[in-house]
Amino acid sequence: MLSAPHLEPGTVDWKAYTFCVLDQLHRMLRSKQVFAKTSSKWGDPRAKLLDGEAWEQARPTVPASLGLPGEAGEHLAARAALLDGTYRKVAGRLPDNTQIAFDDGRLHFAALEPEPEPASLLDLRAAVNATPPRVDLSEVPLEVFPWTGADQAFTSVTGAGPRLRDPHVTIAALLVAHGRNVGYTPVIGGVDALKYGRLSHVDQTYPRLATYRAANATLIEHQESIDLASACGGGLVASVDGMRFVVPVPSVYARPNPKYFGRRGGATWLNMINDQAAGLGRKVVAGTPRDSLYVPDVLHDRDGGRRPEMIVTDTASYSGIVFGLLTLAGFAYAPQLADLPDQKMWRIDRAADYGASRTRHAAGSTSPGSSGTGRTS
Repeated sequence: MLSAPHLEPGTVDWKAYTFCVLDQLHRMLRSKQVFAKTSSKWGDPRAKLLDGEAWEQARPTVPASLGLPGEAGEHLAARAALLDGTYRKVAGRLPDNTQIAFDDGRLHFAALEPEPEPASLLDLRAAVNATPPRVDLSEVPLEVFPWTGADQAFTSVTGAGPRLRDPHVTIAALLVAHGRNVGYTPVIGGVDALKYGRLSHVDQTYPRLATYRAANATLIEHQESIDLASACGGGLVASVDGMRFVVPVPSVYARPNPKYFGRRGGATWLNMINDQAAGLGRKVVAGTPRDSLYVPDVLHDRDGGRRPEMIVTDTASYSGIVFGLLTLAGFAYAPQLADLPDQKMWRIDRAADYGASRTRHAAGSTSPGSSGTGRTS
């Protein structure tokens, strides 16, 4: 019961009580202890899971498609053993690690000092920057088309290829116009391939989602054959990150998010790039939901390239639910968390002792639950 000096004993200041309730509600919403129905951000993600008869019908095929055992106990036991072993390895190295400190049960890392760049790296960077010639943006697709054949992916809605003269010139002009969002006027020229009528006809007939994806697949395939790209990686590591843009006009994707857009609406461009610098897929997301909710969509809707084995994201594209989903789907998830002390560290065995007292690790509180899963924060 709340009271204030100016109130009679035993009475409640309803204004202060209201703010306390709202503060606790916000805390519980952020910690996923309560949910708001029909909300894309604060709703319960488990509400749309299959249940009852629908789940029993799909149950035989779902574990088989994911390569999982039929019963959950075997899989959970393996994950529990892996988690326990990892905790013990980390705890064994903590006493000798001077970069880590614990304060009130929170884990803190010392700031890493930047390493000086050697003179050889500076010389290499200068040489690389001086190598590429300065060309117009419109010349880039014209040079890339003969290498990759990406222009051949742009077929008409009837399935036939371009029957016009110099179709690759028109396609390159349209790519520039769409990519820069400048319309036809800047790319109109004196040749037939760049006249307004040709640009308008080809734009209505050839570029669409299916042909864009087919063209991107040819670029990804060609990128794998470049020696420099192969030296950077094998295409099995991918990064998923979002770029946020203010959308000044009404749009189905323009949603409010004061943290990034102020009082205006915006959208998020969620992009996946592998370690060979090839863009494998993308998705436009409304500006309100967290990026992490759409990471599985991007991973399973690639344009081409190898299926990545390890996924790297930042804090905005991380959540515990996505961690579990990607693990079930066979991905190794490696989020680069910006604020580790605020992250939850889960343990399945509540009685497990990972040497907390010997490493000055305050174990914190363990949250109760019917599943027997403990939490150390």
